Amino acid sequence: MNEQIKRLEELRERTVKLLVIILTASSLITLPFIYLVAVRTYMMQLGFFILVFMGGGTFAILGFATGYFKKAKEFKASYKKIFVEAPFQEAFDKVYCDFNEGISKDIISGTNLMSMGNRYYTNDYIKGSYKNVEFERADIKIQHHTSNGKRSRTVTYFNGRWLILEFNKNFHFDLQIIGKGFSYTQKNNSFFTSEKHRRHKIKMEDIRFNENFDVYAQNEHEAFYILTPQFMDTLKNMYNYMDGNFMLGFVDDKLHVAIHTRKDAMEPSLFSSVMEPNLEEVQREINTIIHIIDRLNLDRELYK
Repeated sequence: MNEQIKRLEELRERTVKLLVIILTASSLITLPFIYLVAVRTYMMQLGFFILVFMGGGTFAILGFATGYFKKAKEFKASYKKIFVEAPFQEAFDKVYCDFNEGISKDIISGTNLMSMGNRYYTNDYIKGSYKNVEFERADIKIQHHTSNGKRSRTVTYFNGRWLILEFNKNFHFDLQIIGKGFSYTQKNNSFFTSEKHRRHKIKMEDIRFNENFDVYAQNEHEAFYILTPQFMDTLKNMYNYMDGNFMLGFVDDKLHVAIHTRKDAMEPSLFSSVMEPNLEEVQREINTIIHIIDRLNLDRELYK
């Protein structure tokens, strides 16, 4: 392991050197044009476009020519193999990782839990098992982009991690628990949704729980069956524990947990040495999965 880390650090240093060279060369090529065209003619807006297009184009050409992009990709893949996959292998059973893939848009859309926008990105797929509870997780970003030809606007609906937990009990509930601050959900509670598939807002007797969560379910009896006082106490504790606003959805024999952290998880930095890596974020990912399964008692016989 130490030898692998040493080689990874050498790769990181070479990649950073290439990046510095490319940025320097791009600046030396681009800045004179900005001075001649923009500064001397007082056309600063033109200078901005030169910086973006010419500077970006130069960076891209040099990045491919020098092998920088290839080395950066290799560094990222090797880092995740050592510092992400290995810790997950130690913590869980039957671990499978594909950091280039994710959870498909069709799966998330099929839950009817989220507004889906028109842009969807996903990666860092990890599958495993804990206490015989199988889980999948991936980073997901959902956005809605609009443009009228002159102006464009992009609204991020969701950016964080999505967990899907499947276990050896059968339940047939459609229950949505939305933490306050978690926006752009699809509640399926409008009159345009058929009565068979419509979720209804439900108030619980726990006042503090109602302050932190909104509950929507197709069947009120099923909601009360799941949301026992102990379960609600656990969710209230999770509300303070999670590193982002979150939502739970019981759909098609699976529990979906969406945590809106507003960032990709477990991404390496080229500018930080891997000899003494900060694995706090990776451990947080592991602890979150364990915490959800343990605290919600997903390995027990409740869901039948």
